[in-house]
Amino acid sequence: MLQYERFENILNKLQNQSSVRVAELAGEMGVSESTIRRDIADLAKAGRVRKVFGGAIPMETGTRSAGAQGAEAEDPRESSRRQISAPRPNIHEKETIRVDEKSEVAAYAASLIEDGELIYIDAGSTTGSMIDQITCTGAAYVTNGVRHAIRLAEKGLKTYLLSGRVKASTEAVIGYEAVGSLQKYHFSKCFIGTDGIDEESGFTTADIDESMVKTEAIRRSGQVHILADSSKFGRVAAVTFAELSAGTIITDQVPDEQYRSQAEIIEAGK
Repeated sequence: MLQYERFENILNKLQNQSSVRVAELAGEMGVSESTIRRDIADLAKAGRVRKVFGGAIPMETGTRSAGAQGAEAEDPRESSRRQISAPRPNIHEKETIRVDEKSEVAAYAASLIEDGELIYIDAGSTTGSMIDQITCTGAAYVTNGVRHAIRLAEKGLKTYLLSGRVKASTEAVIGYEAVGSLQKYHFSKCFIGTDGIDEESGFTTADIDESMVKTEAIRRSGQVHILADSSKFGRVAAVTFAELSAGTIITDQVPDEQYRSQAEIIEAGK
């Protein structure tokens, strides 16, 4: 069952009853309790439910998020299909979310780097987790992550930072100038982060200026690796930057096997 389908199930239940319990939802949907807890946390962040111990209750009138206010005429299930766009956490907040899964994905990705290669590392929390795990000192690294560049250089690695506008919340260099500075490079491999993976929408991100940089880096790379923990499957952010066939997804686990028909997927822990 995809994440948006689980969201729909939870929201439907809360239209008809005063509460839902994690254990009951997990049993009904055939997923783990930790998966349901993450779903409830995502819905709570989006202002669609109120998280309580052991489950969730409906949001009270007047406590819904700004994105949900004034939308009573809209079917809430439609919002769940669009992944209920919650405020995007900044890079520091993202680094505290699903840390173990990101580390597992990052360790596998770092192991793919070889001497003599020119590597592109995208800004983001999962790609940032790669840096501590890189052992290849014979490669050169290009990034649009400001802090990524500092950390790579501190490891003694040959490092290049793209030029362009800096977005504070993601510490990413973005926009047309960043795209232009990418165009002199030809990468052996790129490692790209994503906000969402969806069968119809492909790989998506929240910012159009970030999407342009991701798209250009993919276009200029021999091998493309998309780094994403399993929570990204079934999510759709604002802008598509590539189709699922554009590269290999490295994840901790695949929540739905149907994705394998459209993309090459590596489960890092297997």
